[in-house]
Amino acid sequence: MGRTAGRGPEDTKRLILDAAREVVAVQGAKATLDDVAAAAGLTRGAVVYHYSSKNALWVALARDVLACFHQTVHTRIEDGQRPGRLARAFIRASLEGDEIDAVGERLFLLASLAVTPGVSEIVAEDGAQWKAEMAEDGLSVGARTVILSAVDGAGLMTGWGLKPDRAELDALRAELENLTDPGF
Repeated sequence: MGRTAGRGPEDTKRLILDAAREVVAVQGAKATLDDVAAAAGLTRGAVVYHYSSKNALWVALARDVLACFHQTVHTRIEDGQRPGRLARAFIRASLEGDEIDAVGERLFLLASLAVTPGVSEIVAEDGAQWKAEMAEDGLSVGARTVILSAVDGAGLMTGWGLKPDRAELDALRAELENLTDPGF
């Protein structure tokens, strides 16, 4: 199957990453490049052209999943200089609407990929980056730790099919947002 007219290399990479995300969500890291190619409507050769190996694709997928969440959070940062801006954006990006589903999917996807060399280091770097960015946000270490841990905990519950109901998520969001008020 040749390249579709009008689709550039970045579009093809996006198509492959999106297909890989879907495939890994169902099959885990045991999924093959053939599985990804089929889901993307491409040949295995086209996938290998853009990602030289399954390991390279899984590493790229982990980076992409984390980068997409960072982008989501950073688009929700409020204007101004009030402390806790990043934490509030993190909370909104994780707990508004059905966003907790995406948190659970992201955590379980990354856990599936953790067997891939390099992925656990990428996830650790991401966690360290969040801690560093939150440290610059003007909140106490306790508030930052509770926020990050609570969101991940609710995401894991969701991933296990134990999704908190809307009232629980709203209450969690309110409590976490209270922690972003330096006068709390």
